[in-house]
Formats: sequence, structure tokens, C-alpha cells
Amino acid sequence: MWQAASSAWREFGPVSGTIYLVDQALARISPRTRLQFYELMVQPIPDEPLIPERFTRSLSYRQIEAGDPAVALMPARDEIKRARFEAGALCLGTYKNDELIGYMWFAFERYREDEVACQFQLEPAAEAVFDFDFYLVPKHRMGLGFISLWDGANRFLRERGIRYTFSRLTRFNVASRKAHDHLGWKRLGRALFLKLWRVELMLADVRPWIHVSLSERQPVKITLRPTVLGGSA
Repeated sequence: MWQAASSAWREFGPVSGTIYLVDQALARISPRTRLQFYELMVQPIPDEPLIPERFTRSLSYRQIEAGDPAVALMPARDEIKRARFEAGALCLGTYKNDELIGYMWFAFERYREDEVACQFQLEPAAEAVFDFDFYLVPKHRMGLGFISLWDGANRFLRERGIRYTFSRLTRFNVASRKAHDHLGWKRLGRALFLKLWRVELMLADVRPWIHVSLSERQPVKITLRPTVLGGSA
């Protein structure tokens, strides 16, 4: 136990490491008891490509619709994928020589979180999306896979007049945070969710600061604005 604690504190720091250890202990009690620590992020959609065109000639990008064979390859549970399509979320797939190498999802205007009772409202709604469930097929996780997915996503979003993409990043996903630093992400705030079966307590450094949900039908609503990038206030 001491070795696990020392490792968590060394990797995440004393505060985040302790939160991580508490979350792992709660997860052993029940999948419905967790302590989730999120960083709320915003990223501008650049006008220029992320990688030279010569590296993308074998790549193609297309929207994955409900019923597409690629949906069956996604590791999320069937009911979660079905709910995403029903809510109007869009899935963009990246292909190399017609082989799926990865995908990411986008929600428009608002995003209802899968893990906790929280709904993110996006502003300005016409110029922003919420990206989630970024996934690379394991054999494509080396090389240009990560940046290729984002290069295609940026092109797709630019064509639709989108200027910002929001997301939430698990505080303990160090590798993902480092990778996204190169994309110009900025942190808008942090939110801590204590989930005890149906009851959830949220503490955050963004409005509404504190919230108690007694049911999944009573999600806290957080409005995300690109203020740190000089966007609309």
C-alpha cells in the first residue's frame, strides 16, 4: 500500500495523488462510487494544417454514422454509443488506406457527461464543439497517429465555422495532457466529483462552484466560454 501511495504522489503530486488513491479505493467498493478529477480545457482551431500534406496523402476522414461497421470496433458500451447518436453527437473517423486508425466524437451546443451527472453548455454555441472519446487503434499509437487525427478534425471543424473545441481531461491522464500541450490547449478550470451511488457532490473553481445532485436526472450545468483565448466573455 505504501509503495502504491508513494508512486501516486510521485507521479501526480501530493494532492492529486491522494485523490487518485481515494478514487481507486472507492472503485473497489462499487463502480458507482468514484472520485473524478477533471480539468476543463479549450483549444483553438488553427487556420494552418498541423502536418505537411505529404504525410496525409494516404489518410482520409469521414463521418461515422449509426449502423456503420466501424461502430462495432469502438470499445464503448453499446448503450453509450447508441445514446450518443440519439443525442446528436457526431463521430469522425480517420482512415489509412481505408483502414480505421482512430476516431473522435463531437457534441454541439451541449455535452452530457457519461461518467458523472454533469452537462456542459458551450458558448458561443455556433462556433464551438465539445470533443470526447478520442481513440487510436493500438497499432497506430506510435508515429503520426495522434497528430493525424487532430489534423483531420481541425480541417473538418474549420469547414463548419467552428473556432473552438472544449473538452474535459482526467487529471491523471498525464500522457494525454502532455500530447495536447502541443495543440495549444488552455485550462479553463478544474472540477472534482464525488459519486456515491445516486448522490454526487461537485466542487469546482468555475460556476456554480458547488453542487449536489440527488439523481442522474439532476445534472449540474457548467457553461464553458473561451475566455482564456480572448474569445467571447
